Amino acid sequence: MQKYQEEFVELAIFAGALKFGQFTLKSGRVSPYFFNSGVFYTGQFTRSLAGVFAELIGQRLKPEKYDAVFGPAYKGIPLAVTVSMALAAKGIDKPWCFNRKEAKEHGDKGAFVGSPVVDGMRLAIVDDVFTTGGAKEDAIAQLASVAKVTIAGVFILVDRQEKDPEGKNAIAEFEKRNKTRVHSVVSADQIFEYLSGHQVNGKNIVTKEIIAAYREYKAKYGV
Repeated sequence: MQKYQEEFVELAIFAGALKFGQFTLKSGRVSPYFFNSGVFYTGQFTRSLAGVFAELIGQRLKPEKYDAVFGPAYKGIPLAVTVSMALAAKGIDKPWCFNRKEAKEHGDKGAFVGSPVVDGMRLAIVDDVFTTGGAKEDAIAQLASVAKVTIAGVFILVDRQEKDPEGKNAIAEFEKRNKTRVHSVVSADQIFEYLSGHQVNGKNIVTKEIIAAYREYKAKYGV
């Protein structure tokens, strides 16, 4: 992994965003690890996280290839705003926008906040993880209901590398449906590979039992 990827994994552990054990996911799957970007709520954590996204986007997507940074509600909302700020610090000034779960009927009416969503717009979507892609699909459908937009790329922190409910590669199917690419800071395999060979703050984070549980989980749900 590159340095920024290793630093992200260690930051996630330090912040308590990346945990190991037994967790029941929204999908009903019982996972040996859990990632929650919601704990990156301090100013320093938020700045570090935005910087990681800015690094990833900068490596994978040229500035002239997208018009705005979009965050699906709810986890994507602070990400869109702070990533836009981190990009601006690099000299790439892109507006941000995000969707409301329900359209507002008064004041600044509509389903979106931030940059207006217009025909021909190319969006870089930022979100925390990709399991089945449901939240992103919902946001894209909401975008399509108001304008003809292009998804220039989807950028996530962790790719869980899992099958969708039909047993297919969730990300590959998402990419085909939406004619885009999904880019992750790290994959589940990279996390376990890195932590199986490195200590964080002098401690072994993943045990042999956790690694065995991950292999079993991957055999059942992994791509």
